[in-house]
Order: sequence, then structure tokens, then C-alpha cells
Amino acid sequence: MTDETRRVAGRRHLRYGLAFERTQHPEAAVDQFRRAIAADPTLRDAHNALAFHYQQQGLLAKAADAFAAVASLADDYFAHFNLGFVLIELERYDEAEREFRRCLELDPGDAAAQLELAYIYAARGDYETALNLLTTPRQHYYDDWGVFHLLGRCLFHMQRFDEARQAWQQSLALAPTPETQLELLSCLQSIERRREFHATISHKDELYIHEGVICLGSAMDDGFTIRPLSNYRFSELDVARTIQRFLALARSSEWRFGGVTTPELMSKPLVLTLAQLLNLPLLSLHHLPQLSEPILIVMAVGHSADLFTIARERLPIPGPGFCLAVNWTRQSKLLPEIIGVIVEGQCTLPWEEELQSLDTAGQTDHIKHIAGRMIQMVQTLPGEDNLPRQIRYYTRHHRRLAINALLHTSPPDHPAE
Repeated sequence: MTDETRRVAGRRHLRYGLAFERTQHPEAAVDQFRRAIAADPTLRDAHNALAFHYQQQGLLAKAADAFAAVASLADDYFAHFNLGFVLIELERYDEAEREFRRCLELDPGDAAAQLELAYIYAARGDYETALNLLTTPRQHYYDDWGVFHLLGRCLFHMQRFDEARQAWQQSLALAPTPETQLELLSCLQSIERRREFHATISHKDELYIHEGVICLGSAMDDGFTIRPLSNYRFSELDVARTIQRFLALARSSEWRFGGVTTPELMSKPLVLTLAQLLNLPLLSLHHLPQLSEPILIVMAVGHSADLFTIARERLPIPGPGFCLAVNWTRQSKLLPEIIGVIVEGQCTLPWEEELQSLDTAGQTDHIKHIAGRMIQMVQTLPGEDNLPRQIRYYTRHHRRLAINALLHTSPPDHPAE
């Protein structure tokens, strides 16, 4: 086959692929794009079409490889920009920076490339450099809510709170959807939460400031000095201590739930324990009643943010979530309103092996046995000397909590001293 014959065949397969894509036949389209590349590896448009296909399907690593092929065939602005954009999504920031630097070499002063570089530096925590890179994008994209969102984020982390508020308010005025509006309102609330602190910020403080999340800890800590754990196996004492703190805060805050539920088997001993200690009905996600009070979603170890989201969507009204441990932070930034600790790597529960070894009938009986054991441990566990101070952290000093919006309660305009 001559070179010209290969080029003709490549273009023919590319046209077929684009036609299949327009008629919503993605598998046939990607097959034609691959055939086009096989026929003519230098056919840049075929690599580009395949890359965009992978990007739309969420196959970002494959998209990056395809865009890299485009950039190797044509050293132009758009090839490097598209590659850099996908690399940011993959959090491969060093490689992405090289692509956007090349964009600026090809088009000096380009606002779009500078904006992407600002995102990269903000992701690395270099907010001052990110802020400097936003000078030109702010002038060019004066009606883009995302630019001012990023600007507010940089200013917030640089503790320039008045300027951050102004940037986020401008972003809020431009926000195109209710979801982005809620996100920006949360950002504005984080400024008020940050103003409550004058001393060194701890991990517990950070979770409160940025998300309004309650962090209870476990038997491994004193309720204040709480650090993310790695490859952790919970003991029953860990579980009992977190439950004890949860109960004390729930009662002091006068939280009112319509019931408790869980989307997974391994959390049933915990949810049954809480249901009995709180004197609440244990509800099935598949047969939920219409309640006027929110239902508490309980997950012992939160391995999947998607599972938590699906469970919340099934509720008749939005309800708060509680996880002993959140184990999904590498995949999602979502957090439930109340957590014990954050765990990276493996995270297991003390009753997992017991339940996994039983059939369905045996599991049902054994869940009740585990819950009885946990209730007794919680009730007989000596209280912590500093438990009143732990409770005051959220009931007196830091009351701008995410759970308030779900329980129809409001914090005071000025937190108590």
C-alpha cells in the first residue's frame, strides 16, 4: 500500500468515525478512529478525534496518550493546551505545567494558558504564584465565575479574607447553576468559620473551617489532636469511644432525627447500636417512610462516596451522614457532616471477619449480638475528662456546622466566646 493509499484510507476511516459519533454509536466510532490511525499514523485529526472521544468517556489516561500523539505530530498551541488540560484532570501537574509553558512560548501572554497554570499552582498550595498568574485572566474573563472562584481560594489561603469575600461574592453573582451557587455560599461561610480561629489550625479545625464538618476522632486521640490514619484496623474500643462522643454531642445539640439507615451490610452493627442508643427506628433504604425529620445515614467505613451519594438521594428529605472513618478521600472530596477519622489505605472493622464467615441468616442474628456487645461497651466505658470541652468546641465556640442546614437549625451571628 502506497503512502497516498494509506492517507486516503486513513481519511476515509476518520470520516466514518465522525459519522458514527454524530449518530451516537461510540464503539463503532472509536473502532474507525483506530483504523484511521493504523492506516496513517501521521493523521493528526484521527488522533485528535480519538483523544476527544476518550475524554468524553472519562478515559483520561487514554485521552492523555492520544493528545500526546497529536502534540508530537504538530507542535502547535491547541495540541499542547488539550494535553495539559487532561493532565490537570489526572493531577499530573508537573507534566501539565510543561504543556502550558509551551503554550505561552507559542502565544506569549495567552490568558487561557495562564489561567490553567494558576490552577496548577493553587493545587500545589503555591497560592501567591497562582494569584500573580491570575492578573491577565481576570481582565479577559471578567464574566467567568470560575476565575473569581479560584481568585477567592488563593486569597483565602493567603488569609486576605476581605478580598476573598469580595472575589467569592463576585463569583456568586456570575454562578450559572444552583449547585455552583451553593458551593460559593459554602466558601463564604468558610471565611466566617476561619475568623473564629486565632491560634494554630489543627486537622480538626481545618475540617470545620473548609467544610463545616464535625470530626470526633476515636480512642486513638483526645478528641482534639486528630490526625489522618493509614492502613488502620478499628478496635471495638475505637468504635465505642467515637459513639460515646457522638451521643454526647447529639444530646447536647438536641439533634432530632426521624430514624437511622445504612446502605451496606458491614455498617449494620453500628447503625443498630446507634438506633437503640438514640431510641430511633432502624429504617431500610428500600422502604423509607415519609418523615418530617431527616434520616441519619450511617456508614462505619466510608469506602465509596458514590454509595453515600446514592443513599442520600433515596431519602425523602435531605439528611446528614455519619462515618466512623472516611476512606474515599483519594477518589472524592465529598465528606459527610460527621466523621470519626480519615483513613488512607486499608481500613477494616473489628467485626468484618465474623460477618463474612456467616450466611445471610447467621449474619442477621450475629449483627444483633455485635450491637448488644457494643451498646454494653459504650454504656460502661469511662467518660473522658475533657469530653465537656470537646462538646463545647461545637456547641459554643464553632457552631457554623454543615449539619445545621439539614436539621433546620441556625448558628448565632457571633459565636460565643
